[in-house]
Amino acid sequence: MRVPRWLPAAAVTLLAAAIAWFNRGERVAVDVGFTTFYRAPFTIVLFVAFLAGMLSMLALSLRNDMRVRDELRARGLLDAPHAPEPSPAWAEPEAPDATAAFDARDDTPASAAEDRTAIHPRYDRDPAA
Repeated sequence: MRVPRWLPAAAVTLLAAAIAWFNRGERVAVDVGFTTFYRAPFTIVLFVAFLAGMLSMLALSLRNDMRVRDELRARGLLDAPHAPEPSPAWAEPEAPDATAAFDARDDTPASAAEDRTAIHPRYDRDPAA
């Protein structure tokens, strides 16, 4: 039996909601080193601790992420983004080309390099099963 992917997230959410519900009137004292907060709501303390943990992990992972990106760029596996060419402020409309009408009538198939059609197989059943 397979467990749906959303089930663990739902379980954690329900657990957090249950903790907040059962401790909604609970007050705690929080010592942050330079001062002490008395009678702070427990749910607010948990929420602030959660946010502090997320922000600290973001700050700690940025250095490693930049190092991996630099290594991928050095190996040519991650292309640096190209700046788009600026469009001219005012461009004169081009005169119609005499061959444009002929090209419009030409019904020869495009070369394989110009064909960007991707054919995907049709699955009548679940491919993951």
